Amino acid sequence: MKAELGHKFQGLAEFTVSRALASVFWMDEEGRIYYANETAKSVYGYSEEEFKQLSIFQINREFTDQRFRLLWAESKKKGKLHLESAHWRKDGTRFPVEIFVNHLQFEGQAYNVSFVLDITHRKRKEQLLTSVSRATSSTMGVDFFKSLVENITQALGVHMCLVTQLDPSEKDTLKTLAYYKDGDFVENTSYHLDGTPCKQVIHEKRPLHQLIGVSSDYPKEVGIEGYFGVPILSRQGDCLGLIGLFDNKPLDLLDEEKEIIRMFSDRAAVELERNMANEKLLDAMWQVEDLKNKLEAENTYLQQEIQGEHNFHEIITQSIPFKALLANLEQVAVTDATVLITGESGTGKELLARAIHDISPRSNRPLVKVNCAVLPANLIESELFGHEKGAFTGAISRKIGRFELADQGTLFLDEIGELPLELQSKLLRALQEGEFERLGSAQTKAVNVRVIAATNRQLEKEVADGAFRADLYYRLNVFPVHSLPLRERKEDIGLLVKHFVQKFGANLGKKITNIPKRAMNALLAYDWPGNIRELENVIERAVILSPENKLELGGWIPKKNVVASVSDFVTLAEFEKRYIMDVLQRTAWRVSGEKGAAKILGMKPTTLESRMKKLGIKRGL
Repeated sequence: MKAELGHKFQGLAEFTVSRALASVFWMDEEGRIYYANETAKSVYGYSEEEFKQLSIFQINREFTDQRFRLLWAESKKKGKLHLESAHWRKDGTRFPVEIFVNHLQFEGQAYNVSFVLDITHRKRKEQLLTSVSRATSSTMGVDFFKSLVENITQALGVHMCLVTQLDPSEKDTLKTLAYYKDGDFVENTSYHLDGTPCKQVIHEKRPLHQLIGVSSDYPKEVGIEGYFGVPILSRQGDCLGLIGLFDNKPLDLLDEEKEIIRMFSDRAAVELERNMANEKLLDAMWQVEDLKNKLEAENTYLQQEIQGEHNFHEIITQSIPFKALLANLEQVAVTDATVLITGESGTGKELLARAIHDISPRSNRPLVKVNCAVLPANLIESELFGHEKGAFTGAISRKIGRFELADQGTLFLDEIGELPLELQSKLLRALQEGEFERLGSAQTKAVNVRVIAATNRQLEKEVADGAFRADLYYRLNVFPVHSLPLRERKEDIGLLVKHFVQKFGANLGKKITNIPKRAMNALLAYDWPGNIRELENVIERAVILSPENKLELGGWIPKKNVVASVSDFVTLAEFEKRYIMDVLQRTAWRVSGEKGAAKILGMKPTTLESRMKKLGIKRGL
């Protein structure tokens, strides 16, 4: 009888939609299985003999006796039933099923004939669409990407899933925006496309599905068996990144599941473009903020420069050697060459730097000064390169550094010999590459700055002693300039005295017109170790003490000259030339006569004139 029933019900099994893929069972009122087709044997893993020993309660473990009797009664009453449930295979695995039940009578015996469909893929597809849609519907940006990979991984049961963006700064490099693996989020990272299936997805701009053998084909994908990648395309068709699924077992996906993931790649493209637009907007805002801060810092700096006093409004000289120095400065000023000004303190090194800047093509931009000797070592880096808010204790706001402030202009590094050794490498990089980072920032800033440095130290000796980097010295010493001490340009003392008398007289409301010869001779006789700065201070004090229109030096008595070091010695001819010039200046260049220079020097006037010609001494030098 069972064979006859099997034959009759087999025809019915082939009738309904997709019945050829259905497992077919028929059972009696007690739930005993009388028949199972070949599909059922394949799906459930039981043989025909094993099925004969089973009841519906062993296949559907969620059924109770009471529930089965209720379903039997309902199927008898209606003739048909449709339900979803879960069945178990012989190996213990559970899978969702859709069941179509038909109630039949045969030779006075009642039977339920069930057509059972494995709806694992359909359920997974529904879960994929439902869970991802629900989780991502109200999220944006990073939250969207994290929800997307987490729910795809859980819905499809894959090993890992990630959303990546193509790094615009590095060719063929992807950086992860969200990375979910083995049930948890992984820290974002970057990886190169070579040796991965992602390369084909990015380059061809189309999905790639590989069921098995991924680790064999792609060296980087150790332990990966299946892969599915979908490109994330912009509205213009540019590839922005991808969604990648990786599994350590074969990755079997329905076309509908692939289409769902592709659909969410469109949403990912919107989020990526939104992120990129936000980044551009933030960059623009930062640029505006930087420009605002730069303008404010520049204004503050210029106000300080206006309020500060410089030694001269113009360089005052009649010294031929000093004029030759200025001619050299004129030549280098029109270039962008780095200039290193050396010389004793007080000789006007900053004034020379200003002269270079003022006649250079950069004169419409500021000359920004940094005195490396004044600032504490721990603040010089911040002063040079700036800092971000919170970069260190006390950094309550962003600060524009002097390098950035001097962009397109000139940076004057005064007392460069005082720069700490640990900062010299950073300065060297800024000079060589025109790049630096603010303290507390990883963003590289590019600037176009002309550098002029000054020092009263002997940098060659500093290099030999290991206190100054040799490479930095050679980078600074492109065009060396030596600022002459005042004792080597005494012919300028008279001009400088008159200038300072007018300057301080105007400030104090005094008009001094008489500079006694004895006072001038005393000033000419002094060697001025403090150079022009010392002369300026002496004249300011004298103007204050002068009662009327006559300059009085008061109690100023020149200190005895310090014994010269070996390096200060000059040739006999140079010493003779200086001495004769000092005597000539004291006698107002009178050669002969009772008060002439020849009388003081103990030689004939003709002999003195011959000596002057030989040594190149002329009035006005």
